[in-house]
Amino acid sequence: MTTVTQAARSGATLRAFIYYFAGVFSFSVVDAATKLLRGEPDTVTRWIPGNFDLGTWQVILLTRIPPLCVALMLTAQATGSPFRLKTRFWKMHLLRGFLVLATTFTFYAGLRYLPLADCIVIAFAAPIFVTALSGPLLGEKVGWRRWSTVGVGFVGVIVAVRPDSSIGVGTLLILASAVAYALTLITARPLSGKESSHNIVFYSTVFGVVVAIVPGILEWKPISMTAWILIVVQGLASASGQITMIKAFRLGEASMLAPLEFTALIWAAGCGLAFWNEFPTVEVLAGAALIIGANIYIAHREARLAQRKHAVPEHVSVPE
Repeated sequence: MTTVTQAARSGATLRAFIYYFAGVFSFSVVDAATKLLRGEPDTVTRWIPGNFDLGTWQVILLTRIPPLCVALMLTAQATGSPFRLKTRFWKMHLLRGFLVLATTFTFYAGLRYLPLADCIVIAFAAPIFVTALSGPLLGEKVGWRRWSTVGVGFVGVIVAVRPDSSIGVGTLLILASAVAYALTLITARPLSGKESSHNIVFYSTVFGVVVAIVPGILEWKPISMTAWILIVVQGLASASGQITMIKAFRLGEASMLAPLEFTALIWAAGCGLAFWNEFPTVEVLAGAALIIGANIYIAHREARLAQRKHAVPEHVSVPE
């Protein structure tokens, strides 16, 4: 490998890290803005005046519009027109649209009841659910090493949700969101290499907009100027997150970028302290350590298996 090639690869890796880091930060802004918009029972918010208490469907309807515009922009860049959205995978897009909406609804609803950092830690369980479900749903082989890691991850979830106390609605909603998100990732695999990325983004987004119109209008509440500003910030951050994540995955491998995902806990803890005077408990931090460790090992293991599969003939079985 020449020096020029090494420098180019090194530069691409650095840009991938920067884009991914920016994407994680953007989605952290989305989470904090959404939590502010949703409001919390008997909770005083610092720095931002008012407790907006907007409905879940109302927030989904308003904040899905910017990502939809991003999807159309990506379509225009790829095809020359924002409306070239022909697809052969209607059933899969419909399923993914439902799962994306389920992920969004349960997470947005759960934000109302739990500290932001707690929500993020529980949501970190999604890749663990992916590993656990990829066997029965996709027929993928999951060996004893990864099953052991899944077990460690689930222990981390149990520690984080503190089962010695009553598990509330918020915890159940965020767990449901993690499962729905895992199913969203799993359903993306059959489309990989067969469907364009702009179609995947568009159809998963437009489904939520269409479904949220009626319930969003029915539960509509007056929106203050401050709330409108938060909605714009949330929408722009969501669009920014999608664009930077796409660029990151074009330049770097998922297994390489995965550990950066967990910097979201830092941003969540900072926002929780700044806006709600919250800080993660010892149990949440201990659970986070187990979940993050399990996720990093799973990403590392899958990367090694992928390298082995490329290094041997396809008909040869690669032991776990």
